[in-house]
Amino acid sequence: MSERVFLVGTDTNAGKTTVACALLRSAAQRGIRVVPFKPAESGPGGPNSDRARLLAASLLEPGELDELSPLRWPKPIAPGLADDPNPFMGRGSPVSDVESMLGRARWALARLEQRHRAQVSLVEGAGGLLVPMPGGSWLPDWISGLRARPLIVARAGLGTINHTLLTIESLRIRELEPCGFVFTQLLARDDPSRSHNATVIEQRSGVPCLGNLPFLGRPPRLPENDDWLVSDFWSRLLGSWAGLT
Repeated sequence: MSERVFLVGTDTNAGKTTVACALLRSAAQRGIRVVPFKPAESGPGGPNSDRARLLAASLLEPGELDELSPLRWPKPIAPGLADDPNPFMGRGSPVSDVESMLGRARWALARLEQRHRAQVSLVEGAGGLLVPMPGGSWLPDWISGLRARPLIVARAGLGTINHTLLTIESLRIRELEPCGFVFTQLLARDDPSRSHNATVIEQRSGVPCLGNLPFLGRPPRLPENDDWLVSDFWSRLLGSWAGLT
């Protein structure tokens, strides 16, 4: 089975899609077969949507867009609230069945993996870790349900120590050990905290920093090479992250 990595943000707009697209570019340059997957997406469609950006950066065909993102809602709120807000507000049971929703996602992902003989699947979450998801569920249920391992995506600047360590601790409470974290720089301005944030997080948590994606413009372009990643990133991934747990 394809190695499955679940991109978990420390917040909304932490740069998950940008990191996913950059990883897809890196994999293509190395001849590694990687498929993207966005199990649940809410918000408007179009060329700037997450699923459209993932498709454009990947080896998938335009006709595979529905499988890339099988569960979609047009309203720009958390997928679970877009599906049915009632269970999250104490108003009764959800109208959707989480196992049925997860089943649709598993089926779509398995088809993509089989069709493209994927070595790695990059699964992109929605927002941060504690995000309402369809069927009255929460994002950790989907990490477990898709049998993926979390890779945290965090902003590189001031505040990221707190946000990243809280995400790591919350994952560990749920017995979801993160394989690492990746920093993004979404703004061009300098931030003196960037020089030490990764080291502090590594020392406190034991979780390694696996990449530091520089500012790529607005809208972000794809990096020309993968020198923003640790040198053995893909060998770790293809080796089931051996030795990192």
